[in-house]
Amino acid sequence: MFIRLKTKRNRRCPIKLSAYMLILIVMLNFIIFAFIERQIAPTLLALAEARARIIATEAINKAVKERITKNIKYTDLIAIHKDINGQVTLIQINTIEINRIETETSLEVVKTLKEISMEKIKIPLGLITGSKILSNMGPTISVSLYPVGTAYVDTSEAFEEAGINQTRHKILLDITAQVRIVQPLLSSKVEIKTSVPIAETIIIGSVPQTILDFKQ
Repeated sequence: MFIRLKTKRNRRCPIKLSAYMLILIVMLNFIIFAFIERQIAPTLLALAEARARIIATEAINKAVKERITKNIKYTDLIAIHKDINGQVTLIQINTIEINRIETETSLEVVKTLKEISMEKIKIPLGLITGSKILSNMGPTISVSLYPVGTAYVDTSEAFEEAGINQTRHKILLDITAQVRIVQPLLSSKVEIKTSVPIAETIIIGSVPQTILDFKQ
């Protein structure tokens, strides 16, 4: 009479093998992801910064022109004094009005940046390749904008030749603001600088050397 001995098969080997394979796959995916991120991140950040700078600059210029400079007249800001011969002897700046406009513009710029932060910048992944054909292809990466601090506004002037014995005098608002671009694993500050003309006139004759109360 023969007695058969039952042997238990080792069923743990496939389980261990599957666990090792899973760990290996996870590690490989992590390495590939880290490599791709290292290659793509600088390009993606540069594209996001450029797009953020364009969007913020256009929004600021539009808001200032529509809401601030629309009703400003040159004579509200500048007083030109002439002698008995009609020659310009003095240009005087209305500092109080200039300061008011600077303050109002600063508040308007901050408000505008908050408005555009509601919308996300979408960058097609194909744009990273630098190819014109693939620039609009692939999934999009969303980047958020957030205003950083307040906006700084200063006033400057410019004199340009406008013809024979004529000079164009322009008053400009120089605006500086910062926005932060945020995307998973990426973050950067972008400085926005723009100048918006608010008033100008043509001065006939020579421009005097003396300009009172203008900020240097």
